[in-house]
Amino acid sequence: MLEKTRRRMNHSEIPGRSIADPIVVSYLAHHEKLDAIDFRTNVDIGFFGGFDSGFGLQVESLPAYAAEFADVRSRHLPDDEERIVSRLSFTGLDAIRVVQRSYKGALPFGLTFGDSADVVAEKLGAGAFREDKSSTLPDHSAERFVHSHAVGNLVVIAKYDTNLRLMAVYLMQADRTMVKAKRRKATLPEQRIVPGNIDKVEGLRDQIPTPRWRESMAEGDELFNEFDIAMAETSLNAFIDTVKVATSQQDAQAIQAAVKDIVLAINEINARSGIIETLERDELGVLIDAVVRASGFSLPDDEDITAEWREW
Repeated sequence: MLEKTRRRMNHSEIPGRSIADPIVVSYLAHHEKLDAIDFRTNVDIGFFGGFDSGFGLQVESLPAYAAEFADVRSRHLPDDEERIVSRLSFTGLDAIRVVQRSYKGALPFGLTFGDSADVVAEKLGAGAFREDKSSTLPDHSAERFVHSHAVGNLVVIAKYDTNLRLMAVYLMQADRTMVKAKRRKATLPEQRIVPGNIDKVEGLRDQIPTPRWRESMAEGDELFNEFDIAMAETSLNAFIDTVKVATSQQDAQAIQAAVKDIVLAINEINARSGIIETLERDELGVLIDAVVRASGFSLPDDEDITAEWREW
């Protein structure tokens, strides 16, 4: 009996499985006993668990899940009926809703509501690869902090209160972007960077899109401003300079680091002014991809090397 209970409570086994998988069926039955209020009220929209119960299990259709995630772990229904578990949520008491009930079971990875961010990272064995702040609602909610951690093939999202004390945990499989990024990092030592390609990298400086942005600004496009254009231009030139040096040194890791730096720089600019829309995103993506490939860095045709960090 004890072994069955442990299996039922192994949250890490659930994401990516069919809703009809016996492991998921047992898991749901156990959680319904923990808090049956409204547990199946919203099944028609793919959500098991009461919105205020502290527990939630979300499912998606097979095509929707497969489009975002690389691994469907089990199949038990015909294609048009199949639903795959995409996300688990575990929440504690939340001041936003006074009726919120706290999750009654054990949290994933031995986490406990109230854990500090440092304790969470220690228990997960992985620091956050992304740290964000949630929006606030005056007179309704305090500022929240959200940290994302990669643990094996899973993503653990920890939500904190203003004192960085754990108040919610979300669990899902790594998406296709993360799987590709993990694979790319593992193969960095195998990249064959060509020192003689420095001139190819330099030749792409003419493709920096900021001159067009200035022309659009001069024509009255209020999307742009000189300060942010200049910041982007400086960052893009520094990116090309860094990739040139890394190419001469055959340093694939430094090239990937340069991509991260330029993407984060553009993230910051865009967060301030919203300067990056569809055309600008395409221009920047094409340029960054071309600079990386010009060094000799090999990328699959369907891989966006910026996606891991990009927020625009």
